[in-house]
Amino acid sequence: MSSWASFIFLFIFSFLTSFRVFAQDPTYRYHSCPNTTIFSRDSAYFSNLQTLLSFLSSPDASSSYSSGFRNDAVGTFPDRVTGLFDCRGDLPPEVCHNCVAFAVKDTLIRCPNERDVTLFYDECTLRYSNLVVTSALDPTYVYHVCPSWATFPRSSTYMTNLITLLSTLSSPSASYSTGFQNATAGKHPDRVTGLFNCRGDVSPEVCRRCVSFAVNETSTRCPIEKEVTLYYDQCTLRYSNRNILSTSNTNGGIILANSQNMTSNEQARFKDLVLTTMNQATIAAANSSKRFDARSANFTTLHSLYTLVQCTHDLTRQDCLSCLQQIINQLPTEKIGGQFIVPSCSSRFELCLFYNQSAVTTPQPQQNSAPPPPPTSIPSPRPGKGGNSSVIIIAVVVSITALLLLFVAVFSVRTKRRKKMIGAIPLLNVKRKDTEVTEPLAESKILLFIGQVNSL
Repeated sequence: MSSWASFIFLFIFSFLTSFRVFAQDPTYRYHSCPNTTIFSRDSAYFSNLQTLLSFLSSPDASSSYSSGFRNDAVGTFPDRVTGLFDCRGDLPPEVCHNCVAFAVKDTLIRCPNERDVTLFYDECTLRYSNLVVTSALDPTYVYHVCPSWATFPRSSTYMTNLITLLSTLSSPSASYSTGFQNATAGKHPDRVTGLFNCRGDVSPEVCRRCVSFAVNETSTRCPIEKEVTLYYDQCTLRYSNRNILSTSNTNGGIILANSQNMTSNEQARFKDLVLTTMNQATIAAANSSKRFDARSANFTTLHSLYTLVQCTHDLTRQDCLSCLQQIINQLPTEKIGGQFIVPSCSSRFELCLFYNQSAVTTPQPQQNSAPPPPPTSIPSPRPGKGGNSSVIIIAVVVSITALLLLFVAVFSVRTKRRKKMIGAIPLLNVKRKDTEVTEPLAESKILLFIGQVNSL
């Protein structure tokens, strides 16, 4: 039996070892890489990017993996690229290094030619941009709109008024606790009106940081345009030479979608659940003073749908309803995640949690009206990667181990019983009708043979 025990040990050890690297792949969460600024693979920017990523993932950066943070910059303007990684604070250096190295390889697959990229994993975050990136706490850039049909010179009165407006919006005394503020500066024709609107689930500090960051970026992304909208994951900043307050605007938006499609046999049911949940959230947001709502719903026994909708605070209830209903009907529900952002409102859905659930007062989760079907094959944000891999491995290992142990137990019991039965019969060569029984007997044959001996 010792040989069997050795065989089982070696089998399990080799099985676990073969999956060791796979199980340690970092858990993918989300990525952002708008295609508003791109590069070609034969450009100086791409060469600088390769050098940057090599620095960030180098084994020589052991001290950085110990601290969990590093930032670098390569090249000169306009092909300069800055980047950083930021690992979760409770991780050992080798796990931080593994996550960063994985993200560096992953980035050119998920974001092959975008200049402004952020990849989120459970263990680390990787960011790089053609603009200055100094902290993983910087807000995640999504998109910007600044048409060139209305511009101003740097020495103009409009520029002076704009500086005054942006200073007011980013002031330490601004209303970050409510997540919204508007302001005006100057007189017609150089009057400028602006506002910021932070996502309803973020803290006042995150709101303040996002607004300040956006204000600083306006001079880079939209240096001389009069009408500007900057979208970040945590906030939106707008200003214009026209009145933009208390007016619904659904122009100049962007639709973003996850690269993974919903399975064809689930698309209809998924679309119905997305729209139903979104409509419930829309009504709640329009009736809320924050013009915000986030909620979840059960899709299958293994997957939940998470949704978020928001309007700017200055919209009336009816304008908020109208804005959200218009963009919700254009969401890419054939995908497992997507969002539609316009100047006055935004909506988003995912099969993973993307907002601060503890800051949302809506009861979680909302139950689907129909009972959930058996688990179906829902594409994850990246098949074969992430948290499910370790669960699958453990399940397979436990199943195989249990079967092997059961086999050994049965084999052992049967062997002992055979020896016991054979030991009870001292004669193995017994004549019956002039025929010798000389071969080892199976268990059922031994029982029959004993009865025949007793009858002689």
